[in-house]
Amino acid sequence: MTERLRVGYLPLLDAALLLVADRVGFARERGLELELVRETSWANIRDKLAVGYFDAAHMLAPAAIACSLGLGQIRAPLVAPISLGLNGNAITVSHAFYKLLSTHADGDMGDPFVSARALVDVVAGKRARGEPLPVFAHVFPFSSHHYQLRIWLKAAGLDPDHDVGMVVLPPPFMVRGLEQGQVDGFCVGAPWNSVAVESNAGVILHLGRDIVRNCPEKVLAMRKEWAIANGSACEALLASIRDAAIWCADGAHRQELSETLYEQVASSTGQDVIARILGGEMRLGNGASRFAPDYLNISPAATSPHKEQALWLYAQMVAAGQADFSDEHARDVAAIFPEQTGAMDAAALPVAFAGPSFEPERLKAYAEALV
Repeated sequence: MTERLRVGYLPLLDAALLLVADRVGFARERGLELELVRETSWANIRDKLAVGYFDAAHMLAPAAIACSLGLGQIRAPLVAPISLGLNGNAITVSHAFYKLLSTHADGDMGDPFVSARALVDVVAGKRARGEPLPVFAHVFPFSSHHYQLRIWLKAAGLDPDHDVGMVVLPPPFMVRGLEQGQVDGFCVGAPWNSVAVESNAGVILHLGRDIVRNCPEKVLAMRKEWAIANGSACEALLASIRDAAIWCADGAHRQELSETLYEQVASSTGQDVIARILGGEMRLGNGASRFAPDYLNISPAATSPHKEQALWLYAQMVAAGQADFSDEHARDVAAIFPEQTGAMDAAALPVAFAGPSFEPERLKAYAEALV
């Protein structure tokens, strides 16, 4: 007997494992029929999962934490038993803003410290002239995109809440906002940074992995009560996604994978662009390019969620003023990502380019040092 599951997703390349599990047939082989529902915003994903319209969803990892804790929204305890990838974001700015930053840069603009210090001078100049401050968009208040922007800004002593404007835009609307001059830059996931470059709307300033290496990104989230009540379907769904990760890791499937993503995620850009992103061949704009094989990591190794990743995200929430630290919250957060055997390898922990080192066993001290 086939069981039908309704699953929400956003048009991003890190929905790949979910899309492949359906299209290639891994879900059907395990007795599931997936009804994949494409959404336009993370708020829609959160709300439809929280009230039970979706059985599971492609979800921002920090949004799953916030929903479970009831931060700024209805509380719906969730679990994230599998990750859908690491990394994949980038900070993109308009050509005009890149040129402005460049005039103040003392060194290589590819260095986040250099660009952040240049931004300090840009902000000071705009304040002195009475001009509007720079505006940066991210995808959702509870997102790694938001936290990566904050880490970048704070590296040079900028206050993310007062020295720039921070706004939320759904991923598919980012490029349009840049083209219309409504934002000076944004942090979003693939493929939308590359769409901006290909349409000559902007320049990729930094890859997300340059701001935070091993950054936890999207998870497959579900309501805790649903996962408990539907254990067999849940296990079948997780197994089909693991199968998809193995399939995607085989380079022989790159063409078919790029076709799938082109059709279901980003038909507004070329299939060749998607194929390049999957291969780590990043065009940055202004004729520059870079090979970054870990730009988007959807390998089998990236599918295992760890409590340390959830705790790192919780610390970023505390630093952003979105949550107060408590040991009770920390325990609840750790339980959202299933316990793995043994501690997470230190080399796999999230690592920011600036600020204190992450020590999960000293979480409160780490969170306080970020503020």
